[in-house]
Amino acid sequence: MNTPSLYKYRALEPFRYLVDALLKRRLYAAPYSDLNDPMEGRYVTLPSGAIDEDIQRLIKGNKEKIRICSLSRSPDIELMWAHYANGNRGLVLEVGIDAEKYDLRRVNYNGPAQVSVNMLNPTTAQDILSNKLEAWEYEKEERVFLEGSHYVNVELRSIIVGSRMSPQDFSLLKELAAKLCPEVPFHRHETGV
Repeated sequence: MNTPSLYKYRALEPFRYLVDALLKRRLYAAPYSDLNDPMEGRYVTLPSGAIDEDIQRLIKGNKEKIRICSLSRSPDIELMWAHYANGNRGLVLEVGIDAEKYDLRRVNYNGPAQVSVNMLNPTTAQDILSNKLEAWEYEKEERVFLEGSHYVNVELRSIIVGSRMSPQDFSLLKELAAKLCPEVPFHRHETGV
């Protein structure tokens, strides 16, 4: 697979998702309502194309069918290590995603999507879920959108462990990786401090 690398920041818990990622080379995709942005999935209706309650319900139903795997374009974002990798005690999985197989989209950080009845299409829900507030721009997020599956198959390219991971967790994870994916490089994240 000749695609740019993307990065999944994560804590060690829940441990079963980590083992699943290493063993089966796949990442979990969550419903949009489980993501941590309280504004997730919100949109603004343009005055020129008012949307009635039936269409609002349709959009909401379509958003609820979608699952999202959130990734970043960079493995070196200290806020991401702090927020999503348990204060540098977790890890980052470097992965490749088959963009021909999956609906992979870069997140826009220009606020909620603007929607009107004239703009509705089969991917309106994904369009809405590809927009976030500017405050989240540091994440450099790309999203994989799925329907009918809870997992995204990936090419596992490297495992980057946090600089503050305990020696016990480091040792266990290194041994696990050696058994499940010995060909995948394994190294520590070095902070600028």
